[in-house]
Amino acid sequence: MEIIEFKIRRFKELIKGILLGDGARWSFVRLNVVDYVLDGFQFTNKSHVTNSNWINKDTILYKILSIKNDSNDILSMIDLNILDDDTLMYSFLKEKNILIGVSLHRDDVFYVGKVKTINLKSFVLDTYDAQLKKSGDMTIEFNKVRFIQIHTDYLDSLSLLLDNNK
Repeated sequence: MEIIEFKIRRFKELIKGILLGDGARWSFVRLNVVDYVLDGFQFTNKSHVTNSNWINKDTILYKILSIKNDSNDILSMIDLNILDDDTLMYSFLKEKNILIGVSLHRDDVFYVGKVKTINLKSFVLDTYDAQLKKSGDMTIEFNKVRFIQIHTDYLDSLSLLLDNNK
């Protein structure tokens, strides 16, 4: 197990997490959002990572997260080959019908939605606003995405509401 800390271009905060997979295009981490809290998973577009460091195995953070790591369920549903190819990754997200959070060039803007269609160099996100009302389709170029989050407490809470309002 490895714990990584990295900086995304134009973002203030460092991202920390347990590295679950590393491909040609994307890294996949279990997010360590604060202190010893694990919350969700993140696909990070490696072309926007400016600096990365490994967390020393002697640290208390490493020791605690090693014990808390329970990523086997998510890893059993993901073929890590999707980390090598944008189309494969977005196809996976569309197929699983997962509510995702997408971050682009600003760290204070986060788009929530589901992948609707996939094109040659972009995908269409069926978006929701903060009140979980549909806010329309948004076409996003693959190379503009800084990261995509899945199964955070926030996104899973919104998913529960969506599923129970059908």
